[in-house]
Amino acid sequence: MGWLTRLAAPSRAKGAMSIDEWWSEFGPSSVSAGGMAVTQLTSLQVTTVQACCSIRAEDVAKLPVHVYTRLPNGGRKIVTQHPLELLLQKPNDYQSRFEFIEQMQLSILLRGNAYAVILRDGRGRPTALVPINPDRVWLYEAPRGEIFYQVARRGMHETAVLASMPLMIPSEDIFHLRWMALDTSLYGASRIGLAREAIGLALSQQELAGRLSANSTNLGGVLTTEQKLTPEAAVRLKKSWSDQKQGLRNAGDTAVLEQGLKWQPMGMSARDAEMIASRGFQVQEIARLYRMPMHKLGVIERGAGTSIPEMNQEYANDVISSDLGRWEAKLAQTFDLAADDVFVEFDVAGLIRASLMTRYQAYRAGITGMFLKPNEARRAEGLPDDPDGDKLYQPTNMAPLGFEPTGAETGPGSDITGQPAPGGLGDPSATPTDTAPDN
Repeated sequence: MGWLTRLAAPSRAKGAMSIDEWWSEFGPSSVSAGGMAVTQLTSLQVTTVQACCSIRAEDVAKLPVHVYTRLPNGGRKIVTQHPLELLLQKPNDYQSRFEFIEQMQLSILLRGNAYAVILRDGRGRPTALVPINPDRVWLYEAPRGEIFYQVARRGMHETAVLASMPLMIPSEDIFHLRWMALDTSLYGASRIGLAREAIGLALSQQELAGRLSANSTNLGGVLTTEQKLTPEAAVRLKKSWSDQKQGLRNAGDTAVLEQGLKWQPMGMSARDAEMIASRGFQVQEIARLYRMPMHKLGVIERGAGTSIPEMNQEYANDVISSDLGRWEAKLAQTFDLAADDVFVEFDVAGLIRASLMTRYQAYRAGITGMFLKPNEARRAEGLPDDPDGDKLYQPTNMAPLGFEPTGAETGPGSDITGQPAPGGLGDPSATPTDTAPDN
């Protein structure tokens, strides 16, 4: 550990960088041109950012995910005792699978990086995944190219959970999800850093709207008089005016002025400033940032010519599939799944679940198309297996696959083979006898 201690000795600027520090080398600070601080917390105070992040994080978190092995017949089976399968279903002692994935996905959407410390038992098998806020992780590059992560512990619980981990955690003990990289491939680019001005403008407009509301939607004005006011009178009048006119509770009240004072409004009204239209544009800007369809934000665009199910399918194909692909590839790499001849995959069926009638029609097409078994359709609907439901059917109409008609299934006339049935050749003696008693 001697060389590692020396490595940590230089200042952080030389040895490692946080996301904000790394980004500051390639652009301005986290304060927007409008003077708004753009951080994880302030970004989520913009309702559009919060909606986009929560929807995408929840859509990924709610999907089942398992470790599978391929069967000789082309199917697949869940490897229930694989260490990663156990971790995915119970990441740690205090989070569910949903909560863990949601937190990691939120970090990706805000900071472009998500970190989880991998705890192991005495035999080196992973036993827990502990997510860490990306703002408290610094990356170090050792002289020989090794990568280490310094995690700033926060709170007694996190300190106790990570008590067995060293100050400098090796990369093999960190599950690191990255968004697209810029100058270095070790860090993903901070999404809120790249979109600092768009989010900062939304924050500014939000604060301006709040101040307008506090001032009864008046931007401001001046009190004028031809008389000379003493400093004490000016302070007193300013306070008196503020007490009388500021805030929604004083909207519509009558102001009592003295010494010939007159109120002269200044600046634009809220309508002149087009606040509503401007804020609506920022909603679209942030939705574009997160590739979020407007209908997911409750904005239905009329005349688009595309139905809601079709837009949901596009959202799943173009947006969520990228998130899932990033998770699946990184899990496979970090836990070396190829060595175990297994793979990890999210089940997207629940994300694009159609209406009841549409699903039933699809099941019918699959069964009559001879590629879907009845029990597979029943399982998709949460129904128990039927004893005879594991057969493929062919339309004869309908019989188990491989069934060969013999002609005995019909009465006189052409049977289902196309050949004459008994009595079909015109021989009366071959016609089956009616054994019913005469009346």
